[in-house]
Amino acid sequence: MKKLLLLFLCFPLLMFSQVVANDAMLEICDDDNDGYAYFDLTITQDVILNGQANEDFQLTYHLTQMDAESPANEISDPTSFQNTEAFHQVLYVRVEDLSAGEFTVAMVDLYVYLTPPANPYVGIVHCSEDGDFSIFDLTESEDTILENSETDDLEVYYFINEFDAQSNVNPLSNSEAYTNVSNPQEIYVKVGNPGSDCYSLTSFTIEVVACEEDEDGDLVDNEGEDVGDDLDEEDRPFDNINEGDGNLANDDTDGDGIPNYLDDDDDGDGILTADEDYNNNGDPIDDDINNNGIPDYLDAEVALAVNAFERAHFSIYPNPTSGIVNLVAENSIDLESAKIYSVQGNLVKTFSAKELELSNQLNISELSSGVYFLQLHSGESEIVRKLIVE
Repeated sequence: MKKLLLLFLCFPLLMFSQVVANDAMLEICDDDNDGYAYFDLTITQDVILNGQANEDFQLTYHLTQMDAESPANEISDPTSFQNTEAFHQVLYVRVEDLSAGEFTVAMVDLYVYLTPPANPYVGIVHCSEDGDFSIFDLTESEDTILENSETDDLEVYYFINEFDAQSNVNPLSNSEAYTNVSNPQEIYVKVGNPGSDCYSLTSFTIEVVACEEDEDGDLVDNEGEDVGDDLDEEDRPFDNINEGDGNLANDDTDGDGIPNYLDDDDDGDGILTADEDYNNNGDPIDDDINNNGIPDYLDAEVALAVNAFERAHFSIYPNPTSGIVNLVAENSIDLESAKIYSVQGNLVKTFSAKELELSNQLNISELSSGVYFLQLHSGESEIVRKLIVE
């Protein structure tokens, strides 16, 4: 709802007689920023009469000075008038002395001010080995908070509680190098429109977590989850995949609203990050099946390892093998396909459902020695096992 803010005493008088009247001004903060709002014009009466007895005068409101002087075209409902000119409009008030019949005309300036944006920010999470406290640059939130603002002339202040923000008292003076006083801690942000009392509030959390901890248990420590926000750049080198911006809260590779350090499926491909450790060295960061510079656990295009066969207690042997692989499951599984991939992600051999129905063995004797991945598919379930050919 748009709110009426201020009523001001303004400027010299307009006089056509001995009747005295002051100009007035009304301001409203625009909640939808279209430049239009509803005003109660009658609340200007005390300012216009400036101490004169209200019962001695009749006030009527008009769009033009000529109408006010005539009088003509009186605004029918001055308690709910929507301005007809966006953002600023001048109305004219006929102030008539009921006993003498004399009148004068005063002006009322109507202002509709933009309400500045205060978009939500994801927050700031640092990793540290020095305890629960860190130095935060709170202003890094401003690009997001002020996004889509129609003006660059906005004021941003930071507070430690909502009351101070609403009251505009005790703003933080060190917002670019603020040390948290609790962990986690809520920071309140007030965005103001200079020249008016229009403002918006938002808040975000700052937090410190241990760098070597693994909050989501996905085999990637907290520090390693700071991957930056430009994974789609083709020229991003693999070596710099973990050169983020120091904020764990804004790393959300799959856009599911859960930052990577709390998300055990960072790329949203339905495969746990820990299950995308295809080389089984206990670290998913160095697995890049398709050699595109993005680790597989951050790359939804790579989705080889799915543990949906666990209910069947599925296994393969021997492994390593000299050319024959046996497929064994305690429960019955109707395999639709078996595919062999190289470590580079290239498909090198496929077995059809008919071939698999005839035998629970795979003959891969023509494959060169090396490491491969065996992908088995049944319905909507898949499983991938590392396969070593001697």
